Amino acid sequence: MESAQLRNAECRFRNSEFQKRVLFLIAFLFFLSLQGRNVLSSSPGGEDPVEGREAKLKSFREKRDRFFKEDPQSPLKNGDRQKFKGLRYYPIDLKYCMVGKIDRYLTEPKPLYVNLPTNKGKDRKYVKYGQFKFKWEGKEYALQIYRPLGGGEFFLPFKDKTSGTETNSEGRYLYVEPMPGGTVLIDFNRAHNPFCQYNEKYTCPFALPENGLPIPIHAGEKRFR
Repeated sequence: MESAQLRNAECRFRNSEFQKRVLFLIAFLFFLSLQGRNVLSSSPGGEDPVEGREAKLKSFREKRDRFFKEDPQSPLKNGDRQKFKGLRYYPIDLKYCMVGKIDRYLTEPKPLYVNLPTNKGKDRKYVKYGQFKFKWEGKEYALQIYRPLGGGEFFLPFKDKTSGTETNSEGRYLYVEPMPGGTVLIDFNRAHNPFCQYNEKYTCPFALPENGLPIPIHAGEKRFR
């Protein structure tokens, strides 16, 4: 009798240990799934940067198309405006939204400067503000962020493996969107062409090799023609 009770107790103990191991394994796998999620799912300020993002991107594209078609400041030539039916884009893909911090360069004893080439053959000088690092398919990449002399909005030109085939040969521009907690959002879905692709009267700075990504970015605006 006593032996049977001991065996039953031992079985209950083993079952209890097995259940603990199963629960631990489930909790561990859940933790890994959280760690593997894109950085988009949260931000330090508690705001979800992709909540409603797709609708905002659709609205952005509609407004941009109206601007190109109707606004007096449209970069399109008159002939192109008359037959304009909308810009060409890649499908919206939220995995191309990147949240992170800008690693600023020292400004003492003096800022870093860089000369960007333009379509007019005359370089344009910018302050080299910092770099933005992001991961794509397990590898880390960095983009240099510039600022005009005297201050102003960030300027982020880049090229990738689609440049010259599916997208503008001289690259595209990106917006740097401030986020809570000192982070920024860089969304390749908002990558857009410089105005000089639509009209040669504009002066457009282009990306240096340091902002040439060795990967294709299938997001944002495609080449005009």
